[in-house]
Amino acid sequence: MTEYRFVKSEQQERRSPEGKGRYGRPIFDPKSIPGAHCSMAILRYEAGGVGPAHEHESEVEVFFGLRGLGEIVFLGKAHRLEPGVAIYVPPKTEHLTKNVGDEDLEFVCFFAPAVDLSFVRGWVPVHS
Repeated sequence: MTEYRFVKSEQQERRSPEGKGRYGRPIFDPKSIPGAHCSMAILRYEAGGVGPAHEHESEVEVFFGLRGLGEIVFLGKAHRLEPGVAIYVPPKTEHLTKNVGDEDLEFVCFFAPAVDLSFVRGWVPVHS
C-alpha cells in the first residue's frame, strides 16, 4: 500500500560524495508515490558547505529555509535563504547552494514536475 505521510526522522540521512558537508533525506518522489507530480527532499549543509553548480532540464526547484543562513546563487545574484523564506529556481537555470552562516543550513527542496531522488538514496548512509 502506498504511504502518503512521511516523517523526517524516519528517512535516513545520507552524505553526498560531491560538494562539501552536504547531506540529504529523500522524503518522496515517484518511487515512493507512484505517479507523484512533485518530489521533496530535506537537505542539510554544514558551515562552509557548498553544493555543485547544476541545472534541471524541465523541473523547477523551490527551496524553503528551515534553519541557518544560506545562499542560492543563480542568474548572477546570491539569493539569501533563511528560515521561512522560499526561493524559486526556473528550469534550465544553473544554480548552486552554499551555507554562509556559522551553523548548519537546513532546507526543503520541492521539484515539479517530480524528479527521481535515487541520486540522493545513493549517497553514503549516515549512522546516528
